Amino acid sequence: MTKLVFFDMDGTLCAPRFYVDGKTVGGMSDTAWLQYCEKNGEDTYRFCKPVPVVTEYAQQSKAHGAKVYILSTSWSEQESAAKRKWTEQNFPGLFTEVILTAKDDEKLPIIRKIAEKEGVSLGDCELVEDTYATVLAAIVAGIKGTHVSHLYCNCN
Repeated sequence: MTKLVFFDMDGTLCAPRFYVDGKTVGGMSDTAWLQYCEKNGEDTYRFCKPVPVVTEYAQQSKAHGAKVYILSTSWSEQESAAKRKWTEQNFPGLFTEVILTAKDDEKLPIIRKIAEKEGVSLGDCELVEDTYATVLAAIVAGIKGTHVSHLYCNCN
């Protein structure tokens, strides 16, 4: 039984939608992203929408007794504040915690640390993610890795 489930945010739980120079965009360069976050602060994610199939998976995981977390990267305080605000507005009470890290390769050590603290084996942990490299690294580490595309086709 999966006891701890970690959800990436951008491109997984959250459908990116941002307005830049009057145009809707789903992403931007690293420099432009940092500037966008600085300009918009806590409202950076205001136009983003939850991904329904991922939201449902998180709700089902929690209903089956798992603790569910957001585990996402963040490059600035503005981005972190915006992610927390967006989560509170869209998922009140669903997630145990929003955990933010500077780099994707810090995600697995964080999962290991929480699993150890909770007394849960890595095999009872899951990472839901949109980056194949991170999903594969989770699988190699003994964590159930679920690519977001699998939720769309019920491939799990």
